[in-house]
Amino acid sequence: MDLQYTPQEEQFRTRVRAWLATHVPPPAARGDRARMKRWHKDLQAAGFMGVSWPAEYGGGGLSPTEQAILHEECARADAPGATGGMGVMWVGPAIIRFGTDAQKQRFIPPILAGDEEWCTGYSEPNAGSDLASLKTRAERQGDIYVVTGQKIWTTLAHESDWCFLLCRTSTDGPKHAGLTILLVDMRSPGIEVRPLRQITGDAEFNEVFFQDVRVPVAQRLGAEGQGWAIVMSALIDERSGMATAIRVDKVLEGVVATVRQRGLAADPLWRQRVAALAVECEIVRTSNLRQFSDQLNGRLNPGLASALKLMCSELNQKLTTAAHDALGADGLLFPGGTTAPDRASWTYRMLYDRCLTIAGGTSEVQRGVIAQRVLQLPR
Repeated sequence: MDLQYTPQEEQFRTRVRAWLATHVPPPAARGDRARMKRWHKDLQAAGFMGVSWPAEYGGGGLSPTEQAILHEECARADAPGATGGMGVMWVGPAIIRFGTDAQKQRFIPPILAGDEEWCTGYSEPNAGSDLASLKTRAERQGDIYVVTGQKIWTTLAHESDWCFLLCRTSTDGPKHAGLTILLVDMRSPGIEVRPLRQITGDAEFNEVFFQDVRVPVAQRLGAEGQGWAIVMSALIDERSGMATAIRVDKVLEGVVATVRQRGLAADPLWRQRVAALAVECEIVRTSNLRQFSDQLNGRLNPGLASALKLMCSELNQKLTTAAHDALGADGLLFPGGTTAPDRASWTYRMLYDRCLTIAGGTSEVQRGVIAQRVLQLPR
């Protein structure tokens, strides 16, 4: 694998870095939803939204390498994500891969513009780790589907315009074979959203109830029964990204600084703990390079995607827990209280990161995927 960037790619990096230096919103502004909407618009106006998407759908038409460079530089600059994060990261790419021309024309432009936000309706109360066992039912009646069921842990459903909904359209054959993706308007009659309060005091997760919700067949993505394949493709998009290595390295830098500030740098146990974390960060970096090489060469590697998701979510927890432990008794303080938490504090980050080994597929599921698909162990 050639790890050298071309002169054109380096010029693109320089342009991105210079633009971010003058446009990234300050941390104090990131709780302002209107300001974050403007940030999304700024990214689009600069040509930094959907940079590798086809130009005919409003994308930048640039290379996957240039997209990776953009993500790296955003991570290095501590830039916030776009307000339409899920739409940009995996809903849009799924519609480009599996959607009809009419769906692409309808949904891609507002995703890129940040005018419509998306949530992902996967997990259910009895079907989280075993996603193929989900019960939310979509019954076809002529040119509509009638959807009834419940989803849980649906991130930002209370702020979303549309839902990328995985539901059951058939009970015949293997349980994953009867799953279908519907693109559901969250303003449809019969949808109720109930926020769930988290340990941090936030409420970004939700329960979502569907009671006889009518969805046009024209809003089905792909064919009936193709939902599992579409979701697996979307999850690879969710779990991929060269910027992950930069993010964990930046957290590691913060851990090292905290250990030094607390006078623990000479403690052999702390030195060993930090060194072990640094080794894991380097494994993430090299594994991301391998995954990116697979992407550039058209190789689908869900085993590696699962391994990286498993390692990164657990590594983030280890990093923030280490910084929190280094604070000692001060780590028990939660600046601002639960109604207005300081999202930059180690205490907040340590508590928030508890969700990472569940979100996007639990660690137990990732270990099962690795055991079966990589190690070829029996079920």
